[in-house]
Amino acid sequence: MLIFVTFLAFVGATYAQHPSGNPKVFDYTSCYCWRYEVFCRTEDSDWQWAKDECESMGGWLATIDKKTTHQEIRKLIRAQADSRVCNNYGFWIGLHDASDPKTSRHKGQPDKFSWVHEQCHDFQVWEKNQPNDNNKQDSNGQNCVQLWHRPSKKGNFDDEYCGEPKGYVCQFKEECPCINQAVE
Repeated sequence: MLIFVTFLAFVGATYAQHPSGNPKVFDYTSCYCWRYEVFCRTEDSDWQWAKDECESMGGWLATIDKKTTHQEIRKLIRAQADSRVCNNYGFWIGLHDASDPKTSRHKGQPDKFSWVHEQCHDFQVWEKNQPNDNNKQDSNGQNCVQLWHRPSKKGNFDDEYCGEPKGYVCQFKEECPCINQAVE
């Protein structure tokens, strides 16, 4: 059984200058929200499976674009883990090293990772000494990223073996109501 928590986060609106040229007058031209769902680990939920599952539901593995989004997702994960609804040590997100692991190692090089959804490029919050590209269990190394959740690790980024079953966070784009307002 999959358990999930949902929240909406208003991420933004695109603004255009009012035709009068008044720089203090703006119109909303688009509004959207992101909905995140946190799913518990299953026997099958390695990184690729989780990616495919999110896409089959019309979303993608979560892209974390800023500190507030990271904090809210961590709260969702903590609520599940603390209540023992979802006892996981990590939750897959959409960050991964897509390069051939034999030609590119990423130890200490977070810039080698990319998001499955190109919503953002800059925000990353790695756990201390990560990414470490450990290759003890798999010679290809750790090419997928989880939000690490253990008693001393509270949801920062950690590279992990892609074949490990983890919980996962899906993200969905939804339309939100916008109010056209003139600000004077």
